[in-house]
Order: sequence, then structure tokens, then C-alpha cells
Amino acid sequence: MIFIMNTYWFPIALAIFGFLVGPQLTFARSNPQQDCRIYFTVIERDEETSNLSMVGLNRHQQEWYEKHGAKEAPGLCLLNGNATDTRVTLENSDEKYVESMVGTKPFYSIAWEQHRVFVPDDQGGHYAYRATGVLSIWNSAAKGGNGDFVALSPVHNTNRTILSSSSVSLLKDALKEIAKRGSI
Repeated sequence: MIFIMNTYWFPIALAIFGFLVGPQLTFARSNPQQDCRIYFTVIERDEETSNLSMVGLNRHQQEWYEKHGAKEAPGLCLLNGNATDTRVTLENSDEKYVESMVGTKPFYSIAWEQHRVFVPDDQGGHYAYRATGVLSIWNSAAKGGNGDFVALSPVHNTNRTILSSSSVSLLKDALKEIAKRGSI
């Protein structure tokens, strides 16, 4: 009886495991680290994160990146704050892990925030989301040789909409700018 139950539950457990772990494994296969010419990280700090600096993609960005990242940003690889490959606070990120992954390759940071804004229209107006941020690059010579991110340019989406995520639009724009600067 136990064998029958284990045999019955094994495919279900395997399916659940695949559902939970599958996207990470798919990402690792579709975007192997040896193909990475440039690394980037994303840091969000706004009312959505209770003003905590969160390293990693939010849900909307993650969904877009899993579906389109390898095609729309080849050679650019996301690097989260630690080896768990999950979203963590900046304080819980692991610098040694990040350094071991990046090595001497270019490393960009997209620090951003999202706010609700009022958009006037013919009907009186509506609220939408707008994302703004700063694109920076790691410079090991900054801060007296200790290294730091140096701001390169502002990034913002011009898409004030209630129909799509402004954070995804911002990510796409930032990745295009990184690719342009890195000649990818």
C-alpha cells in the first residue's frame, strides 16, 4: 500500500518540483554564465518595497526577462545579490559571490523606483505608474581604489499606462542602453 501511494504521489511531487524550480533551471540553460559578456543587477527602492533596497527583478520584470531576456538582451546576464538567485535586500547581498561571478567583465546597476502619477485626459484623468532610475557602472578605481558604482545616465520609461508595467518598460530601456554602451 505504501509503495502504491508513493508511486501515485511521485509524478505529482515531480510536477510540483518542476513547476517551482523549472523557471530557474530554464533560465540557467538558456542563459549560461559563459555566454555573459556584461552583467547587470537591478535595485528597486520605493513604496512597493517599503523603501527597502531590493536587489533583483520584481515579478513583472522576472516574467518578461524569462520569456524575452535571452532574445532581446543577448550577452547581458542578470546577477542577483547572492547565490540563491532570489530577490534579497541590499544588506543581505553577498559581495564575494558577485565579485566571483563578474570577474573583470563590465557590471552595470539599474537602480530604480516606481510611483503612481496622475495623468490628465479628456475624461478628467486617471492614475498610472511611472518608473525612473539611474544606470551606473562598476568602477574598481572609484573611492580610492575600493570600487563603487558610478552614475552614467538617468533611465525612465515614457510609458504612463495602466495597461502594462512601467518597471518592465524601464528594464527594457536600461538593457538597450547597456547593450549600446557595451557594443553588443
